[in-house]
Amino acid sequence: MMRPLLSALLGTVVVSALNAAESVMLAEPDVKLGLKIEATTSAKGGKAISSGAAGTTEQTVDVSRHRVIQRTMHPDAIGGEVTYRFLQDRIITVVDGKTESSSGALDGKVAKGLRNGAGNWTFTLADGTATGDEVGQLELAGGFENRHWLPGKKVEVGESWNFSPNFIRSSLKLDLPAPEVSGVMTLREIGKAPDGGRQAIIDLFIRGGGKEFLPDGGVKKADGGLTGNLTVNLDRPGQMRMHLTGKLATGSREGGESAGALLPLTMSVKIDPMGN
Repeated sequence: MMRPLLSALLGTVVVSALNAAESVMLAEPDVKLGLKIEATTSAKGGKAISSGAAGTTEQTVDVSRHRVIQRTMHPDAIGGEVTYRFLQDRIITVVDGKTESSSGALDGKVAKGLRNGAGNWTFTLADGTATGDEVGQLELAGGFENRHWLPGKKVEVGESWNFSPNFIRSSLKLDLPAPEVSGVMTLREIGKAPDGGRQAIIDLFIRGGGKEFLPDGGVKKADGGLTGNLTVNLDRPGQMRMHLTGKLATGSREGGESAGALLPLTMSVKIDPMGN
């Protein structure tokens, strides 16, 4: 009576060991592949505090931003050109219960990307010269295009690798000139995708922040952390889903005034091959 039970237990151990050693190639999709990108970032239940000669004020802040982008690439003899069409870039802000909706700086615009001397993509407007917030948003687009999430090699379940979350660094650079950002990914499992194909589920951990010391003795600082997962469809190149949650704390002190905010963050990114 013991032998079948023992065999069953040993079989479970063997299967578990094989699953743990399972590996898969994880590489970025071909740069020529057209992609549809949807990204939503929200901060709900945030607090903003400012103080100065007039006293101290505290506000509740909710912010959400939704972008829809079509990415295409036109290869040529000198490396090609990437085009980002910003089909939608909408921002909704709620401060102390008052709602405002506005268009992002690149809403409805087209950006062109070329590789620089270091091999990274940099973007300019297809029509006109970028000014104001457009400059920072184009750098953010470059940070996303230069993301390098996947290691480009076979990875075993449980294996980790470092990556540079350039899209987070570019976002922090809107407030700090030289933020420090680091990230770690770990392949959690290889399983079945909703469409019946194979998928890899990857756990993410991101830290970022830094300080800027101002000439008058003031300082700006930020500190944040995000955790979540990235799902990669292994049978449909280019299809990815990312979901992150965390917090961002910012602060500044200049002269006799100071300001700070604590924002709970949620970020979701959907990437699909064009036409899907």
